[in-house]
Amino acid sequence: MARFLRQSSGLVKQASLKDLVMLNVANMGAGLAVFEGISPYIVSGANLWLASLLTFLISLPLVLVYTQLMLRMPRTGGDYIWLSRKLNGTLGSIMGIALAFNMPPFFALSAFFSVSAINAVLLEIGTLDKLPSLTYLANNVFVNPYGTLTVSQEVLIYALSALAFAVIIAINVVKPKWGYSLTTWLGFISSATLILGVLAIALNAGSFHQDVLRFLQEEGVTTQTYTGPKFSWGSTIYMVPYFASFAYIWLYAGPAVASEAKDGSLKWNLILGSLLTTAMITLPFLVMDLVGGYTFNAAYYPTFTYNFWSAAIAVSPPVLQWVLGIGLISWNFFVMAFGVIVFSRYVFAFSFDRVFPSFFAKLNKASSPYMAHILDMVLTLIFLSIPLISVNGAESLYAYTPLAAIYLFLIGLTAMKVGWRERNSVLIAGGVLSAVFMAFLAFESVTNPFFGVISTSGINVIGTGYLIALVGSGAVIYLVADLKRRKEGIRLKEIFQEIPPE
Repeated sequence: MARFLRQSSGLVKQASLKDLVMLNVANMGAGLAVFEGISPYIVSGANLWLASLLTFLISLPLVLVYTQLMLRMPRTGGDYIWLSRKLNGTLGSIMGIALAFNMPPFFALSAFFSVSAINAVLLEIGTLDKLPSLTYLANNVFVNPYGTLTVSQEVLIYALSALAFAVIIAINVVKPKWGYSLTTWLGFISSATLILGVLAIALNAGSFHQDVLRFLQEEGVTTQTYTGPKFSWGSTIYMVPYFASFAYIWLYAGPAVASEAKDGSLKWNLILGSLLTTAMITLPFLVMDLVGGYTFNAAYYPTFTYNFWSAAIAVSPPVLQWVLGIGLISWNFFVMAFGVIVFSRYVFAFSFDRVFPSFFAKLNKASSPYMAHILDMVLTLIFLSIPLISVNGAESLYAYTPLAAIYLFLIGLTAMKVGWRERNSVLIAGGVLSAVFMAFLAFESVTNPFFGVISTSGINVIGTGYLIALVGSGAVIYLVADLKRRKEGIRLKEIFQEIPPE
């Protein structure tokens, strides 16, 4: 029996540079980072825009490592291929499966909590413009998922989330190129509206505090004061892991679809995606400090109501309010759209290597890995039900950061090994610096309650159990596959000696 399922993957080279860049931008989620992702957790003296720049600089070696390994092995599955071929096949498979299986629950959460963005937009515009119909929708239909929900509200949120995800899946099954185009256009809309938000705040600096305070008061936010330091290097550096875990370390999107990239589109896609993300995180926090002032921001960020997006909408005229609101909501669907593409490619790669059943590598007439997409849909529908049981339990699923840090630490080791064999000092240095940063992030993520592994009262059972389940699932799947393939006369370790065909 042949090692691989067939002599060619069958996937079509149809992803352009802009498609790959937007996949990476979605992967890093800048627009959600400046919503409720980071600012509510600010510590006294932390400068958020400076912390963003520092994190970008510290993550540059990882960008270099990913770019160099991608150019050497441009195959579907990206970093899974590098780990399994250049470091260790068994370890690469287990960790690759663990990382991939984290995607459906994460994207289910993105779908579920997209309602939070819709709620925030409807409530703010309804409050600012005195539109009772919008506030009614926010309070009774598109309700805040963090609140106490009725059964009918829970079912509606589930149905809307499932419908949105099903539409994205269907588009990708019918024609993969449409899936790329959908992601790219959502990326353009999301990014453009974020830039409009920056301009709106800058151009309305004179009335900023008046407009924002009016909104906050109508939202029931009481007057807040801040008496801490305006700057602290220690506090600023303390925020680096927050920025890293939310945005800057997520680089797997472009490499995962590398075999579908058009000629000449691979070399710059990761650095361009990282630069755009840096701009779209740093500039909003910078303009907020320049216009709002550090003490004002530090006082109101922890309320969760005050953030870049809510401030931009508060200072804007009605038409622009809607444009910005649609932009914020688009970021959630942007993330879902990229996830549908990337998860299917990991499943395809596992199947092509015979670690997963072969039918997951089946392609339809449009060259879409439709069985992998169906698996994604089924898993997402299952995980979508978790927030209905416990919102706090669902939030614990964000405890994947330690897994990601360990995975990327292994990528650093892979770069060192490849660099040593090639006598490439740049790749070795990039691998060392990446591994050191990931070791630090792994330590921070298991000692800081923010990351969900521990809590103020001890170990977070749900978060820790989730991590163990991911790695355990990867180990069990690999063990079963290895035993099954041995009976067929195939050794998985021999498959990992070769780079799969394009």
